[in-house]
Amino acid sequence: MENNFNIEVDKSSKKTITIFIIVFGSILLLTIMYLILNSNSDRKQKLLSIERHTRVIDIYNNKHEHNFLYVKFSNGSQKILEYPYKVGDSISKTKGDSVEYIFRKDSIIENNLFKESRKNGLLE
Repeated sequence: MENNFNIEVDKSSKKTITIFIIVFGSILLLTIMYLILNSNSDRKQKLLSIERHTRVIDIYNNKHEHNFLYVKFSNGSQKILEYPYKVGDSISKTKGDSVEYIFRKDSIIENNLFKESRKNGLLE
C-alpha cells in the first residue's frame, strides 16, 4: 500500500508562502540583532547600578546551587563568587562607578567590573 503525499500549490499560494517566510525571517533576524546590540548596554547599566559597602564574612560551597562557591557579606547578602575575595576583605563600590575597591590588610585592590566582564565574555 503506497501513500503518496503530493501536495500541489498554485502560483499565488507559493508567492504568499514565500512572502510570509521572508517577512518572518526578517523579523526574527532583526529581533536577534536588537537583543545582541542591547545586551551589552543593559549589562553595563546593571554593573553601574551596583552599590556595595560591606565586608566578606564567609566563602562557602552552596549545596543548593551545585556546590558553587558563594560569598556572604556582612550586610546579609550572598552571591556567587565572581572575584577571588578573601574572608575579611572590605568592599566598596559606589553607584555609577565601574571600579570596585577591595581593602585587604595593607593594600587596596582595584577591580574594574567592566574589564572583568569583558574577560569573562559578558561584555564586548
